[in-house]
Amino acid sequence: MRRTTPVLLLLAMMLGLSACGNAAKNTPAPTTPAPVETTTPVEESTAPADETAVPAETGKPNEEEHAISGIINRMDDYLVLLANDEYQVFDLGQGVSTDGLEEGDEVTVVYTGTLGDEKTPPVAIEIDKS
Repeated sequence: MRRTTPVLLLLAMMLGLSACGNAAKNTPAPTTPAPVETTTPVEESTAPADETAVPAETGKPNEEEHAISGIINRMDDYLVLLANDEYQVFDLGQGVSTDGLEEGDEVTVVYTGTLGDEKTPPVAIEIDKS
């Protein structure tokens, strides 16, 4: 009798825990709309381009601008954006303000550079809250 009581209690606890674990698996995960990425170049002026000119925002010679939409995951002196189930890291360009933006906000980021480049991350030159 001394051994059967603890064994029965142990079995009852294990059944209770397994029942709770199955309830969590059956609950559907909340769905959020997928962010949309656009790589359409931003409209440029019709003036002739000076290939040696350096844009004030980026500090890099004439790079094509792109836009991507997503959710802010982290903000510091850089920006981490969750877009298309991938995290994208951006440096903030000169004069780019993050005032009024918070983690979790849906934004559109206009950037120069290449997404996913770890050595030289793309530079955010404009951030618009959606």
